[in-house]
Amino acid sequence: MKKITPYIFVFILSMISFSQEKPSFERIDSLEVLLRTSEELRRDNDMYQALEYAFKAVNSARELQNNHYLSHGYLLMGTVQYELIDYENATKNLLKSLEHTEKTKDKILLPYVLHSLANIYYDGNNDLESALKYYKRAVVLGKNNPHIQQYQVPLHNMIWTYMDLGRFDEAAIYLKEADSIDSTIADSVQIDRSSLYLLRARNYAHKKDIEKAEENFDKSFEYLKDETYWPKGKSYFYQYRSQMYEDIGDYPKAIADLKALNKNDRKVFENARSKSDETTKIRFKVDQYEEELEVAKREKALLMDIDKNNKTIIFISSAALLLLAGIVFFYYRGYKSKKKISQILEVKNAELYEAKSQAEQLSKIKSQFISTISHELRTPLYGVVGISSILLENESKTEKDKKLLNSLKFSADYLLDLVNKVLKVSKIDSEKKELVKTPTDLFSLSQNILQSFEYQAQKKGNELILEHTHSIPKLVNIDALRISEVLINLIGNANKFTDKGTVSLRIKQLSADTKTIKIRFEVEDTGVGVPEDQKEYIFEEFSQVGSVYDNKQGTGLGLSIVKNLVQVMGSQIHFESKKDIGSIFYFDLDVEVAESLNDKENQLENLEKGDTVSAKILVAEDNKINQLVTKNLLKNIGCECSMVENGIEAVRILKKESFDLVLMDINMPVLDGMQATIEIRKFDITTPIIALTASELSEVADDCKKAGMNDLINKPLNKKDLRYAIQRNLIVNSPETNT
Repeated sequence: MKKITPYIFVFILSMISFSQEKPSFERIDSLEVLLRTSEELRRDNDMYQALEYAFKAVNSARELQNNHYLSHGYLLMGTVQYELIDYENATKNLLKSLEHTEKTKDKILLPYVLHSLANIYYDGNNDLESALKYYKRAVVLGKNNPHIQQYQVPLHNMIWTYMDLGRFDEAAIYLKEADSIDSTIADSVQIDRSSLYLLRARNYAHKKDIEKAEENFDKSFEYLKDETYWPKGKSYFYQYRSQMYEDIGDYPKAIADLKALNKNDRKVFENARSKSDETTKIRFKVDQYEEELEVAKREKALLMDIDKNNKTIIFISSAALLLLAGIVFFYYRGYKSKKKISQILEVKNAELYEAKSQAEQLSKIKSQFISTISHELRTPLYGVVGISSILLENESKTEKDKKLLNSLKFSADYLLDLVNKVLKVSKIDSEKKELVKTPTDLFSLSQNILQSFEYQAQKKGNELILEHTHSIPKLVNIDALRISEVLINLIGNANKFTDKGTVSLRIKQLSADTKTIKIRFEVEDTGVGVPEDQKEYIFEEFSQVGSVYDNKQGTGLGLSIVKNLVQVMGSQIHFESKKDIGSIFYFDLDVEVAESLNDKENQLENLEKGDTVSAKILVAEDNKINQLVTKNLLKNIGCECSMVENGIEAVRILKKESFDLVLMDINMPVLDGMQATIEIRKFDITTPIIALTASELSEVADDCKKAGMNDLINKPLNKKDLRYAIQRNLIVNSPETNT
């Protein structure tokens, strides 16, 4: 179904008139002349010239970047192409017109552009829904237009489209509006009146009111007699009336109208064909214009780029010259000062090397000093701790003497612990990060560690609790010495800051597979907790929880040692704490599952530390006080002993007499313990030799092993550790267990 094409002509004429009467934009006379000439040529059916003038207007408007005249020019081009049935180019130019119209401030041309686009979608693409969308927008804008026809024309076309879509109910609503508008318009506008009668006739035909439909068809035909104004109008008239007669079964009349329709369509076709050659010519001209326009745009862009590039080149060249001048100037200055700076650097490097050498030397001296002082302090402390322990075991002492001896032993133990921690801090960064992993019973190790704190816990009214997951294998490969040191520090710390509470050691299994398990170690207390403002530096050396006025003893080294040892084992220490509620410290380790114990290890595992030991022991010790302490300790655990004061005497007596075990002090005059052991191993490879040293065990362990010693323990000795070391070495080196 074709649309009423003459309506767009009425729009263009009215549009130009309206823009001249009430201009709301800056008028440009040259463009006004071009557009007016184009419209006059179009009315005279000189489409070729009309299109050329419209294109010239567009080109000039583009140079001026004037959106109003660009919109007007594209609208005229689209109108001409629409009349020549060049729908493709008409659509392109009308869409460009819409784009520029929406950029204008007043949008005066918008209703005309919308209506023209709707006609294109209706006639060119048969896209009735898109056409309806644009008609609706045009109707909304035309309703407020002082020229009533700018509302009437798109309204009629919108009703027409609703009917073509079969939506007669919606069309009827707007048809009433069209009827009311018609009563206000003079009879001189015949084209609008003819379309209105056709719309009424179609509506009555749809309602089967044939009498009224025929009446309106007849009235419409009266306006269509003038074939020069709307030749296609008769075709619509015959088409819709033939359809009505066909629907009611009046076939003779339907056939008669169809014949008239064909005759009128031939006239329309002949008229369109006469324009075919002109259309082809105009299309070629449009393509030529577009090509020329693109070339002009490219040339303009190229010239602008060249100008821009020239300016850029000039700017860059100037900047480069300035930069080069600056570089030459600074290079000259730099060249002059280069030798001076080089000489200064040489002097500074020499000073730095010297300072580095001195720092390294001072570090070695510091470490050696701490080691020597710690060793020298441990030796007399051995006597103090040992003698105080011996005196405490004397049952004949008075209660006052007992308190004094307890105070003496506590002070000695505290001083010894301080010496050990200072030595550990001085060595922990320099010692080898190698772990000595041995099959260890975690449950037994944990019990022993907790038992060592029973006395301190009882004094503070604390309860010690051990929680151990039974699914953990009996033996795992760990560095028992470092684990013990970590747990001892954590438990000691927890007990120190807890009064009349609980200290819990938990060993949990987090996950497991066939060869490894993940274990979490936790130490929790119900003590004073860590204040929020001290949590950040609790693991720093010499830090202490609380203020300087708190009655808490300690160096603040324990947690620093714990942090470093846990890192050596490949983990991280974590903690949670609330003031006056308590703290929990924990870390996780991935450990390997160890194989089962052999018979010898089973014997070691079943040792009772309270048992006496029947053994003949040779003690090589040069310090008289240490001799006295060691002799009393051995006597208390059931051993016989002989004393010598140096390594030569130890070698001489072992050649003459047999002993079950030798306790060999490392540092002795005449011949030290290392050399004495080497001499002994030349004729005796079976007697166990345990090294006694006040040095850090890690410092002398390798040398002791190379010399042929079986074990080593730290001084000062305590009865439990000494008894266990003797039992262990007697079992390991017994003939029965070696068979």
